[in-house]
Amino acid sequence: MDPAYTSQACSACGHVAKNNRPGQAAFACTSCGFAEHADVNAARNIAARGETGWAVSHAA
Repeated sequence: MDPAYTSQACSACGHVAKNNRPGQAAFACTSCGFAEHADVNAARNIAARGETGWAVSHAA
């Protein structure tokens, strides 16, 4: 699956916008107001897309 926009998409409502990322570590949805650490939000989006096995297949 394509990981594009996982850092800009809201894991709560799905809204995608560049302005959802006001800072490197911050995520704040401009549509629903959901706020979360940016990395956690992106991880939730990746998990919701069914990305499995990445950590295992890319382990050192």
